[in-house]
Amino acid sequence: MVVEPMSVAGSSLAKGVTSVVTKQLQSKSGVRLGSRDERRQVYKRFQDGVTDVYTLLMWIVLEQRLFTLRVGKTRRGFTWRPHAAEQAARDGLPQLTQANAEMFKAYMDLRLVANPAPLDAANTVLDRLTMVLDMNLSATDAVLSKALECVVEAQREFTDVCRDDLWYLPQRWQVYRPSWWKARRQQRMKQSKG
Repeated sequence: MVVEPMSVAGSSLAKGVTSVVTKQLQSKSGVRLGSRDERRQVYKRFQDGVTDVYTLLMWIVLEQRLFTLRVGKTRRGFTWRPHAAEQAARDGLPQLTQANAEMFKAYMDLRLVANPAPLDAANTVLDRLTMVLDMNLSATDAVLSKALECVVEAQREFTDVCRDDLWYLPQRWQVYRPSWWKARRQQRMKQSKG
């Protein structure tokens, strides 16, 4: 019996297309790119990186504001201890650069394994953080606070999207999960006894 090469190629192509379509239909947001644990680790690394950059940036801004006096109607900044302000910036900028590099490495990992919804949320976090980084030192406290609130809110949204993506809670169609219900029942019994 001779196997025709075109039928083998056609069969393997059909299997490949069917596999891709099946994966698309099973997922709300497209093909899952990484395992759940891998995505969880990458999401955490990205959040840690953003938090480090945010914290260091706020430390530098606070140090600069400690040595800056606002004068006049335009609230123009006047540095009354330039040496101390320069030293604070000199101490903080290398750490900020390193944290920024780590955050972008985490973002590149995120682009490799994340699904579209968490990736969009991560883009929003980076956009909001860039808005804070682009502010100059003469920005008022109200403007700076508003920009920081936007970063924190974007991080909360990112966390919520990641929680949905990682799928920790059972879905409506997963009502029959004996081990899950048994664990809940045991937990309720412990709480009622304790």
